[in-house]
Amino acid sequence: MDKISKEDMPELMPIKRSRMTMLRGRLEELEVGEGVFLPRSEWNAKSTPRYIVLAIKKKSGRTFEWGFKTDGSGWLFKRTL
Repeated sequence: MDKISKEDMPELMPIKRSRMTMLRGRLEELEVGEGVFLPRSEWNAKSTPRYIVLAIKKKSGRTFEWGFKTDGSGWLFKRTL
């Protein structure tokens, strides 16, 4: 186990158990106008990320524009509100 100094400690909190995923953590920290690209190779769930986006909207009111990239390599997300 390694000790991490305050300067080296990342600003992101670790992902907690339950329904929190890396994608959800990234989406919840976005400011309006910022975006995230999720490569298809990093998504291992059966369902699409749509369910996470809708859950965030229902819980916090944050909205996103999102869709599958035209070359098929993954999803793009942009926070709108």
